[in-house]
Amino acid sequence: MRNSVKMAACFVFFVGIMGVLVNTVFAWSAGPPDGRTGSPVDGKTCNDDCHTSYTLNSGTAVFSISAPASYTSGETLNMIVSFGSSTTTKHGFELTALDANNSSVGTFSSPDANTQVSTNYIKHTSAGSSQSGNASWNVQWTAPTDGQGVVIFYAAGNEANGDGTNQSDYIYTKTAQVSSAAATPAPSPTALPTLPPPPPTLPPLPSPGASPTLPPPPPTLPPLPSPVASTTPSECEPKSISKDPKNLKLKLGEGKTVTVTVSGSNDCNPEGVTVNAAIKTGKNRVTLDRESATTDENGQATFKITAGRKKGNAKVSFTVEDSEGNVSKTFVIVKVRRK
Repeated sequence: MRNSVKMAACFVFFVGIMGVLVNTVFAWSAGPPDGRTGSPVDGKTCNDDCHTSYTLNSGTAVFSISAPASYTSGETLNMIVSFGSSTTTKHGFELTALDANNSSVGTFSSPDANTQVSTNYIKHTSAGSSQSGNASWNVQWTAPTDGQGVVIFYAAGNEANGDGTNQSDYIYTKTAQVSSAAATPAPSPTALPTLPPPPPTLPPLPSPGASPTLPPPPPTLPPLPSPVASTTPSECEPKSISKDPKNLKLKLGEGKTVTVTVSGSNDCNPEGVTVNAAIKTGKNRVTLDRESATTDENGQATFKITAGRKKGNAKVSFTVEDSEGNVSKTFVIVKVRRK
């Protein structure tokens, strides 16, 4: 009799533990925890501690952020976060906005029941996760009234198979850059050169017999100034910058290559653009094979990051500048471990 009581108690305890685990998995269908966008502030996505079956961005779907190219102070922008080329039954996302100093900027608002706002993040709801195939979410972001400079939106997306577990799901990341709009001053009119006075009127001819005295010839007009050629803008201006992988895990003395991709303002690939790299933190933990590189025909440049002999974390930044001096940047977090 006593053994039967013990077996029943163990069964109840096991069922309770399984209920907690299942509820935890299904709770994420109502929206992930904050801090899973892969931004420089978050430093991770759900690929790091939950949906770990596949490496980051290894799926075949297309995850994207559609946003206007610029904003004005206090303006509310309508954006779309979406999946393309997907066939799964469940999808989710989380989005945040950072300024050039990696501080949260602006406020998010939810236009429908498919999204919800949590402090500095906007993410899917249970209703918003139940979209099969090419899922999409409408997002609204309001710029601060004193907003100026570049704002970068960081998003992570989950392409889930709908089996109710955290296994065999793909995680993606994407960024989008929006710049503050500035009024372009009207060019000053070019002053026309001052023309000399007209030539003097010839006097009447004298009577026959006398040789008339002709006046001196009129002065020669100065040549008109040559028009100044206007500067032709680059055919493909850099708009945003991203890198793959998002984060690096290195053993002591190990080196890996990071591919930096520069996207153009008209969905073009800026070729021959200089990408600069710098170690922001952890200079005694990692080294770079170069401080700058030029993009190829695909808008890509590569850098090799090598771990030293001291474990810990490091932060490496990559920047690109357009012809107007606007700088786009991204970061990679390097975790150096003994094994």
